[in-house]
Parts: sequence; structure tokens; C-alpha cells
Amino acid sequence: MSVRRPPLDLRELLFVRVIAREGSIHGAARALGGKQSAVSRSLRLLEERLSVSLFRRTSSGAQLTPAGVAFLREAEKLLDGTVGLYERTRRWSRGETGVISVGVQGSIPPGRISAILESYSLAQPGISFTYRDNAKKELLQALKQEEIDLAIMTLPLPGSMVATTPLWSDRVVAIMPVGHPIAQVGTASWAELHDRTFLIGKDDTGEELLALLMRKMRQAGFVPMTRQEAVRSLRVVALAANGSGIALLPDAWLGFLPGAIRERIAIVEVIDGDGFPHFAYGAAWHRERCPPAARTVIRVLERQATAF
Repeated sequence: MSVRRPPLDLRELLFVRVIAREGSIHGAARALGGKQSAVSRSLRLLEERLSVSLFRRTSSGAQLTPAGVAFLREAEKLLDGTVGLYERTRRWSRGETGVISVGVQGSIPPGRISAILESYSLAQPGISFTYRDNAKKELLQALKQEEIDLAIMTLPLPGSMVATTPLWSDRVVAIMPVGHPIAQVGTASWAELHDRTFLIGKDDTGEELLALLMRKMRQAGFVPMTRQEAVRSLRVVALAANGSGIALLPDAWLGFLPGAIRERIAIVEVIDGDGFPHFAYGAAWHRERCPPAARTVIRVLERQATAF
């Protein structure tokens, strides 16, 4: 398929605008810093292609014809639109404008990321965000395929294609019925929990919690007893409240539990050689192909990390 060259050149449109403004070809050439012969020749060739006179040449200068008035009206729109296009693209290249697609891992409490990013959007009205909620594996794939610009998920991440920066961490706590013997103490080591059954939710958070549990228990020299439930991790807490086992949950999720459940559970801090178990969260992006606006947001997130 052949590509046709546009019939009009922006330089020609500019010549018409300046001639009309200056009132003469000589004045236009002086304003443009060019030769009068070049401006005159450009106008003559344009009029020949259009088969119409845009100016009436007189001894006192050049005046627009009716056709020239109509032509200039549309030429002004194109010239101003070109300037706007240039400025918008320049702002995009500086990260001052654009739509950023953000993927959020399901284990992050609702509203945490959007509250931070939307406040940035208010300060930078040229920036807006769209969101998608996915599991960690799906977010990684979306980043690699450039379906999203930025992802907020648990760290660390495999591979070298994705760059990351840490943002915050949530402590992971054990949840059991109020009357549980360990609940009376308030803290427990992994070794003290080795003979208990851990209830694991069937979602992305459950997978993350199971991986953490296996790693911590093996470090303590044990293999944990687990039972996967066909419900999401937040609903597993209700099963733990009934005495079916122990649930693990990031403490940031505790505020989303109904009051009736909170009254029936005890929250136990789990202590190990590393202090307290936690989920580390961070921002991730394609190392080589990340839009300027997304890079600007990443720098903002890095500065705000300590406030998370």
C-alpha cells in the first residue's frame, strides 16, 4: 500500500499566516528571517496547486482574497494544533502527562495504592491511572508483555527483565480462637506452632502465605501441617475463629474483618530469628521499556516509601 505525501506543508501554511499578518511578502520575509524571493516562490507554487489566488498583490502590499480568508481560517487551526501536539508530546516525554496502567496484587489491602496515586494525579492533572487486580504471576506476565506500565506486588521477584523498588512491609500474624492456649501468651515461635494445623486460603494471598509458612517452618526444622480451604484467605479467618486451625494474615487486613469475627479471635505475634515474618511490597516495571510518566511516579513512590 503506497503512502501519499500530504498536499500541504506546514511551512507553506506559516508563510500564508505571516504574509497576512505583516501585510506584504517583503514584511513576511523580514519577520521570518528569510529571502523575499523564497517566500514569494512558495506562495506562487501553493496557489498554483490550489488553482486559486490567496492574496491580491498591490503596490502597497498583499491582501487576502475571500478564498485566502477561508484558507487562513483552517490553516490557523492546523498550525495551532501542531503547536499543541508538540507541547503535549514534550510533556509526555518529560513524564508530565499520560495514562498509567497499574497492576495491583490481590494480597494488597483495598485503597492503599489508589489513595497514594490519586493524590499524585490531583497534583499532576495531566496524569491519570487505570487499575487491574491480578495474581502475582499474571502481573509479571503483563509487565513483560507491556500490557501494564507499573505493578505493586510482593517482593522479591524473579528474573532480570523487571526492575523493582521496595515500598513498605506488612507484618504477618497468626490468628486463632480467643480461648486457644497460645493466645493467652500473645506471642509464639514457629517451633511452638509446628504441631498445629494451618488453614490456607485458595487465592494469591494464600499461595504467598503458604510459601512464607513453609520457608519459616523449615528454617525452624519442621514441616508444617496445612489444609487448603476452598475460600479466600480473608474468609479463612472465620474458620480459625471456629477452632478449625490457625490462620495467617497480613496485619493490614485486620481492619477489614467484621466486628463479630474480631471478638472471637486472638491475634498472635509470631517470632523467629529474623524478628517478625512479613510481606515486603514494592513497585515493579519493565527494566528497558517504561513510559516517562510511569518513571516519574516511581520516583514519587520511592520518596514516599517511608511514609507508607
